Amino acid sequence: MRLTKLELHGFKSFADNTGLTFEPGVTAIVGPNGCGKSNVSDAVRWVLGEQRARLLRGQKMEEVIFQGSTSRRPVNIAEVSLHFDNSDGELPVAFREVVVTRRLSRSGESEYLLNRAPCRLRDISDLLRGTGLGADTGVVIEARMIDALLSDRPDDRRELFEEAAGIGLYRDRRRSTERRLEETTGDLQRLDDLIAEVQSQVRSLSRQRKRAERYSELTSRRFTVEIALASREMASWRDELARLEARVSELRGMIPTTEETVADHEQERDTAHDARAAAEAQRAELSRLVSTQREHVQQIRAEMAVAEERQRNTVVRRQRAEAEATQGTQLREQLASDRLNATEERARFEAQHGEAEQTLQTLRAQEETSRHAVAVARTSLEQAERALREVQDQAHEADLSRERSQRDLDETSERSSVLERERAALADTAALARRELEDANVAREQADRETTELLARADQARDAEKSARDHDASARAALFNADEAHAAIQGKVHGLEGLERERVGMAPAAARLLQDRAQFGEGAIVGPLSDYIATDQEAALLIERFMGPTVHAVLVRDA
Repeated sequence: MRLTKLELHGFKSFADNTGLTFEPGVTAIVGPNGCGKSNVSDAVRWVLGEQRARLLRGQKMEEVIFQGSTSRRPVNIAEVSLHFDNSDGELPVAFREVVVTRRLSRSGESEYLLNRAPCRLRDISDLLRGTGLGADTGVVIEARMIDALLSDRPDDRRELFEEAAGIGLYRDRRRSTERRLEETTGDLQRLDDLIAEVQSQVRSLSRQRKRAERYSELTSRRFTVEIALASREMASWRDELARLEARVSELRGMIPTTEETVADHEQERDTAHDARAAAEAQRAELSRLVSTQREHVQQIRAEMAVAEERQRNTVVRRQRAEAEATQGTQLREQLASDRLNATEERARFEAQHGEAEQTLQTLRAQEETSRHAVAVARTSLEQAERALREVQDQAHEADLSRERSQRDLDETSERSSVLERERAALADTAALARRELEDANVAREQADRETTELLARADQARDAEKSARDHDASARAALFNADEAHAAIQGKVHGLEGLERERVGMAPAAARLLQDRAQFGEGAIVGPLSDYIATDQEAALLIERFMGPTVHAVLVRDA
């Protein structure tokens, strides 16, 4: 592999496209100070991946782009390309010529190209690693590197010697592997923590699952027992309902007889109403007679007043006759006869007045007696029927005989006693029906309460079953999440085991040797030394530092 050409465009002082061809032998670039000789070495260092602007004699990376002059404007892109001859196949690419290009714009966009194809800086570094090419290798010798070669400190010379010896690739791989191992160790620690946490959760979920299964079993048994109890209670309710239905049928059979009895009682009540109407008519007739008697008494009182007036006139006439006594015996006799007649008439009128008063008092007493008897009969009738309207005062005929009034009173008492007996019979029947209705209502209320309790128990059982199902669903979801986490952890563990099997981080030659161990015979290649070293995490770094690359040495059976 040989450098054949260097192309520059817009890099520092190379504003135009500039190409430097390197023929076999030594190529020297000479010129006065400030002509741009150092810009060539800076371009080689820059295209190989230098990231520090200070080493390119600038403050920031944009300063490598041509800044312009008095006669030319600045450019926007700096681009440098290195052409290598790969005829001997030193570089692991299928090209006879390898072109490495770096491009930078003023907007800060930077890109690398390998044979005009975009790539990463790491791809270019890995490609050129081991060939002596690189930003920090000895390809470009500067004054500071000469000072490092002549320095008394072995560490400064060691880096240059290691780079010249071609072990920089392995050193970088070792650093990369160490970083990856550190990251893997941290991941394993986190995996251990996650596994411990998941195991605790799995144990807790297992206990909860067992409790849920036990609860489900007990709930199902309880539900079965409640169903059996409910079936028994419903059977007893059916028997009770059948008994009540039989009683209802019996009562319905008694309805026609009761209705006939009620019809008879209603007919008797209508008869009593008719009798009461007749009594009312009799009372009206008695009232009319009383009114007639009162009018007659008023007439008698008027006649008495006339008689008194006549008496006064007679007295006046007597006085006048006494005054005129001298007028003659005939007039006196006449006056005496008139006085006698008036006296007789007065006595007659007074007798008639006394008789009328006696008759009035008798009629009043009879009216009071009749009213009292009617009131007693009405009270008895009201107590007997309860549903009948208030019986008005019955008046008895005052002019009729006491025997007829007594006969009417006896008739009313007899009817009252009959109604009382019928009311008692109806009251007994109603009380019996009421008691049976109350018993039926109590049984119905008891059945309603028991049905309500059973419905409440069923609702509670459904709620408990729903909560158990929700708990089971949450437990299943948690178990599913735990299974997913466990699967992810197993995937990571399998990945780590795959990395371990593939011997990631080991030198390619050692990995190839372990891969093809079968061709040397069974037991000839024992394995890497790292497989036979066991230590804790703290001492692992110390052992790796102490042993260095020897930790990846391959053990063989014999020389």
